[in-house]
Amino acid sequence: MQGSQRNDEHRAAPPQLPPSSPALQRDRLAFAVYRSEREKIERRSVVRGLILIAMVVLVGSIAHAGLDSVFIHGWWRPY
Repeated sequence: MQGSQRNDEHRAAPPQLPPSSPALQRDRLAFAVYRSEREKIERRSVVRGLILIAMVVLVGSIAHAGLDSVFIHGWWRPY
């Protein structure tokens, strides 16, 4: 038991980070704003891509089925 107490007495304190400087805080805030803007742009591009894929699938399905079977003759006329 005495050996472990001696080792504890001679151990160094755990490392600590120095306090943040104003420049570091400013850089962290600027990076957070940049990242937020990039996430918005990324989200928009993902939505645009999904809409584009949906449109391609729709046009492909209509082309495969044929216009006559999708839009039957007279579908736009009121009864």
